[in-house]
Amino acid sequence: MTSGMPTLTQILIAMGMALVVAIAIRVYRARSAKQAPPHVHDVLMKRAQVYASESPFLAHLCRQYRTNGHLSDRQAKTVAKAIARLEAARPDPKRSG
Repeated sequence: MTSGMPTLTQILIAMGMALVVAIAIRVYRARSAKQAPPHVHDVLMKRAQVYASESPFLAHLCRQYRTNGHLSDRQAKTVAKAIARLEAARPDPKRSG
């Protein structure tokens, strides 16, 4: 019984395997498409990167944040204070008109 025609069982097995592969591909794509939510300090560190060339402290913390993806709350407060100090020292182009 080795004719060229596949049996019903072989067809069902092939369809089942194709279904499993299709589901696995969809699950893989769904998992890889999910992006992690932005970290609490992302916005703060983007502001810090603007001033990194003016402050070695901010440059160091920007490198550390890129490496670890994390800052403590204490470090974040210190970064916010440093940014505020640098922004206060920088002349505002909107007011100089």
